[in-house]
Amino acid sequence: MKAALMLGPGQLALRQVSDPVRPKGGALLDLVACAICGTDPKMLAHGHKDLSYPRIIGHEIVARIAEVESDAYQVGDLVQVWPGIACGECRPCRKGADNQCTTMGILGFNYDGGFAQKMALPAVAVRENSIVPLPDDADAAAVSLAEPLACCINGQKLARVGANDTVLIFGAGPIGCLHAMLARWNGAEKVIMTEHLESRRRLLPSGLADLVVDPAEQDITEAVKDFTNDEGVDVVLMATPEVRVDNWLLRLMAPQGRISVFSGPKKGNYEVPWDVRTMHYKEISLVGAYGCSSESDWQAVAILLEKEIDVDWLITERIALDDLESAFARADQRQGMKTVVTKF
Repeated sequence: MKAALMLGPGQLALRQVSDPVRPKGGALLDLVACAICGTDPKMLAHGHKDLSYPRIIGHEIVARIAEVESDAYQVGDLVQVWPGIACGECRPCRKGADNQCTTMGILGFNYDGGFAQKMALPAVAVRENSIVPLPDDADAAAVSLAEPLACCINGQKLARVGANDTVLIFGAGPIGCLHAMLARWNGAEKVIMTEHLESRRRLLPSGLADLVVDPAEQDITEAVKDFTNDEGVDVVLMATPEVRVDNWLLRLMAPQGRISVFSGPKKGNYEVPWDVRTMHYKEISLVGAYGCSSESDWQAVAILLEKEIDVDWLITERIALDDLESAFARADQRQGMKTVVTKF
């Protein structure tokens, strides 16, 4: 079969490789759609703590079942795949936080993923809610965005985004836009976004945000103060690793505000002094968010199938697997929004 292999840092190659064999109790899938995540080109350039080489990458997956050993699914079923390979038995799994599984595996990181014509799932993935059934007429490209939407669901749940909140989102790329739409869905009253790329700001639909700040042209602190009449924001969501998470953020927050460290801060932006005294008096919460649980993934699929959140405009390219390398280069340069492989 044809597959995109990450051979090492900076080495991405389209190769003919042997077809995967269905593991005992597992499933074999024929790929229908797999979206490029912003993490993918970063992994290519810099590696990742969960990545092992060589690896077939891709983790935003929609496929058809080719072989399966389960009464819950039939050959030919269209499905979305949660990329976590969780044990289902450790304490985080038992608590519903299977994205924190103590033996966590991830498709496209330490298991082969979806930028290939076929993919194998281990038995534990079939047992532990990793396969989400879809109607046969579902838009596979749109549903491939369920995993990043699920990550936003996880982050906003931890940050308690809800009715009447004013939400500040750093970054207006695909994740920032998903956060903005989800915040509205969760009842947020006002949404502020920051984005330094004019090419990205130009793609934002009317009404996505109440205010879009270009940090090169306007001081973010002053913009937030003016927009909120000095009241501050209720929630900050990091949709970019470029923001330094330190005391300046506290000056943006309303009492009982919540700061979500959603994107992992880049090196030099995380071991910082923190004003715990201000956190104490203003009752500000600082929360992390990493990936998504299988429960969040199922919820994201339901939201997309019901079109409660419209992601069609986010898909700026549908490409063939043969064009993946050039699409990675465009993604790394932040051209467009989401690229989805739909021809294998």
